[in-house]
Amino acid sequence: MKETAKFESSSGLSRQKIETALKALLALRTLVLAVGNAQNDGEVGTVPEIGVSPFIWRNDGLYIYTSRLSQHVRDLIELGEAGCLLCADEADSQNIWVRCRLKFTVKAVEVSRYDPIFDDLCSEFTTAHGPTMGLIRNFTDFHMFRLVPVDGVLVLGFAKAFRVSGPAFDIVAHLSEA
Repeated sequence: MKETAKFESSSGLSRQKIETALKALLALRTLVLAVGNAQNDGEVGTVPEIGVSPFIWRNDGLYIYTSRLSQHVRDLIELGEAGCLLCADEADSQNIWVRCRLKFTVKAVEVSRYDPIFDDLCSEFTTAHGPTMGLIRNFTDFHMFRLVPVDGVLVLGFAKAFRVSGPAFDIVAHLSEA
């Protein structure tokens, strides 16, 4: 029998319940991306650019295919990092104050159109999000990014927040103090 982790004891939630909720968030279709403003002098601005993008999730990270015509994408290309949010639908939330959500930071790595995995990723996007991918696949303003999660916070309810880490969103700790 697997030993109960400290975060399970302190939160009252089993690892299985936490991981099931995490997987439900990773099964969403879009994520919110916040990227610092990349200014001409290379300094990061104080007001982030925000965008929404369809994504797919693989073991090595989340992938987005998005246009550089959006300011947040140009900033992502320049800065190579962002904050992301996956958030349960309001209609599915028992309490609006504690909507299930996953907030995390990422390192962004562009996937070249010539990379051997590019075609497979395009096929996965088509399967996950429909035929629009076939239309935009060859648009030159679109870029494929692998978003590699660094760390974050998974919120499942009042006093049910957890620090997560890495591409697998490993549960590191139950956040029980401010």
